[in-house]
Amino acid sequence: MTVLRYDEAEVAGLADPYPHYAELRAAGRVLPAGPGAWAVTRHADVTALLTDPRLSHEFPDLVYRLSGEPDELTEFFRATVLNRDPPQHSTLRRAMARTVNPRTVAALRPRIVELVAELFAAMADAPAADLVTDLAYPLPVTVAAELLGIPVADRAQAQPHAVALGRMFGSGAPTEQERADAVRAVGWLRGYVGGLLRERAGQDGDDLLSHLLRDAEATGAISREELVDNVIFLFFAGFETTTNLLSTGAALLLDRPELLDRLRRDPGLATSAVEEFLRWDCPIHATSRVVREPVTVGDRVIRARRVVVLLLASANRDERRFPEPDRIDLARSPNPHLAFSSGPHHCLGATLARVEGAAVFGHLATRLRRFEATGPAHRRTGLGFRGYDRIPVRVVCN
Repeated sequence: MTVLRYDEAEVAGLADPYPHYAELRAAGRVLPAGPGAWAVTRHADVTALLTDPRLSHEFPDLVYRLSGEPDELTEFFRATVLNRDPPQHSTLRRAMARTVNPRTVAALRPRIVELVAELFAAMADAPAADLVTDLAYPLPVTVAAELLGIPVADRAQAQPHAVALGRMFGSGAPTEQERADAVRAVGWLRGYVGGLLRERAGQDGDDLLSHLLRDAEATGAISREELVDNVIFLFFAGFETTTNLLSTGAALLLDRPELLDRLRRDPGLATSAVEEFLRWDCPIHATSRVVREPVTVGDRVIRARRVVVLLLASANRDERRFPEPDRIDLARSPNPHLAFSSGPHHCLGATLARVEGAAVFGHLATRLRRFEATGPAHRRTGLGFRGYDRIPVRVVCN
């Protein structure tokens, strides 16, 4: 009897992996995923394991050696809040949560709405517009840069490095060139952010970078090196996921006019539409952990030092948790999707991404007379972030 297994490379090549995820869920709660690795397919199990302290985000040296010789890039990723366990993770998380929080995001909402209107107006005036390059990318990049206090004059130089690092972060199998670009990006960004911190030391600036610096100096809980690396992480992580949320949602509205019609009839659905777009096709389809102590899932005991691949995208279509999971319901409630993970490593920027998404889809519903495709969209597949590289559109404002 052939045992169905999760093959990351196979899934990466599928434009629509969801029928395959359904086969995996039907085959079992836990399936082989390569040497020493197991994939977890269903919502209840993935949810439980995301909060299980027996699973670690700190991968051993061997894992990093398998993905390439340890270098500046390896050192950088291991220093970020994403790849730390308590107590270091808790310390970093608390420091960033004191400055990246719902109150901060609420204060940004008017500026986000203003930026959305400006970007759509520019698209309407352009002879040819692309939703990714003209909206889904520049909106979260600008918001992240303004939040951190990156000077306007520096952004054109800083952004390509952040993009190179973000693409590496979201890639399961980077090319040699992508890795080399990311190594250079880490070096440049460390020097740049370190310089900004030196400039702002002792100042009373109101940007996020200044707040983080003052907090770190007051508590002594975070070193200057840790602060630099985690500010860089906040920068690129703050726009890659949101770019893919915006592009995926817009592509769905273009492909399914009935969804856009419903949103126009009830613009109040913009907020819940964001959640449904995240559930329907989340930007990151899987996250991995290392087992520190044996864990049991169903009738399978996963031993220590094994890797567990938590299939977020499969969990988000689990028929055991979501009625009619393959139907898009803009008003779906409750909607306990796992696009932003869960537990201690729940996405720090989730609130900001939600506000940006609601602003974009609300504007589409209320401020545009026409929103239509002018050519085929080009989907980005692969082992990392899933979204679109290109969505040609025509925009006519009211």
